[in-house]
Amino acid sequence: MKAALKVYISTNGCVEGQLSSTFIEQFFIKNKLTVINDPTQADLIVFYACGLTEQKEKDSLIIIRKLKVLMKPTARLLVWGCLPKINPQSLRAIYDGPLIGPLDTNFFEGILEKNMISADSIGWARAADMLIPSQTSELYKSHTDALTDTLILLKQSWHKLWVRARKSNRFFIRVSQGCTGNCTYCSERCAFGRIKSQPIEKIISEFKWGLQQGYNRFSLVATDLGAYGVDRGYTLVDLLEKMIKINGRRNYKIILNQVNPFYLKKYFSGLEQIFASGKIEELCCPVQSGCNRVLKLMGRMYAAEEWREYMIKINTKFPHIRLGTQLMVGFPTETEEDFRATLKLLDYPLFLDFIYLFRFSKRPTVPIARIQGQTSEKIKELRSKRLLRKHAHMHIFNTVNRFMHFRFSEVAK
Repeated sequence: MKAALKVYISTNGCVEGQLSSTFIEQFFIKNKLTVINDPTQADLIVFYACGLTEQKEKDSLIIIRKLKVLMKPTARLLVWGCLPKINPQSLRAIYDGPLIGPLDTNFFEGILEKNMISADSIGWARAADMLIPSQTSELYKSHTDALTDTLILLKQSWHKLWVRARKSNRFFIRVSQGCTGNCTYCSERCAFGRIKSQPIEKIISEFKWGLQQGYNRFSLVATDLGAYGVDRGYTLVDLLEKMIKINGRRNYKIILNQVNPFYLKKYFSGLEQIFASGKIEELCCPVQSGCNRVLKLMGRMYAAEEWREYMIKINTKFPHIRLGTQLMVGFPTETEEDFRATLKLLDYPLFLDFIYLFRFSKRPTVPIARIQGQTSEKIKELRSKRLLRKHAHMHIFNTVNRFMHFRFSEVAK
């Protein structure tokens, strides 16, 4: 391939897909190719396709069809990411190119006639405004009732004000890929495999570089951040201890994504000391369900009440830390009673700043999708609305309660 070729890069993936797409963009730029924003003028189109859920797969396929219509007859299309690993059969119906997984970044070296810069020599860390934006086909949108829409809008408006008040940009550092779990609903294990952690020294180097560039909000990206380092003989606590010792007086914050409750419980005493440093801005700890029977079927190694207990401890001792979770509705055999247990997780005094809500999705690599007791799509939709409404209501209630507590505390002083 000649260096004069023009390349168009896009994705409909999560931050993981955006980071990977931006990494490939930098690889092409450093090897003197021209990256453009118009697919109709490109000689090479590279699309990172998400396949996490049925809806995301449909979204990916629609985008691929659109790209095939827009591209020049002489252009080449490469589809990579999770979808080629999760459901290659559906992809093959419209795409006859190579199936490239999210870890197969070295594949792109082979399409160049001469590599000036290897993929392994390029760093992954990037600021949010540098990432390839995630696109959508507008295939689906979540529609709820008017009351829930209003509550969610108020919550989102509050979050936007909170972000603007900080006037800062997230700096993403990928610390690991893959996990140690065996969750029965997970479609990504075939794409990312077992955990592969970056060396602490490399992460610290990227962290220092971000500090030197003036960034002050650092988001650690991993499939399961809690499992970081188990393949290298150290832990997440080891990494965080080193991070908070660097420029300790500087006002930077660290965002912890995807900390499995199993590891939150396992490392809590060490994490408490990290939380006490004041350097942790946000923690997302995905509980998935409030029903222990469902958690056991999911292959999750903790109890719902344990998760809630630890989250309330963080609320109480470290109220400056924003807390969030992931919740799944419609897992096979989930009953109304099981779902109510999930609703109950959100009760006062727990205060969650945000939730990520997923509906269980049948994927070809997930055996649990074939058992009896599947939940209908209508029930999944109704339960999603109820969860969103409950969270939006509790978020507003807790926000007002916190504000009033703060005001009374100030008056008492």
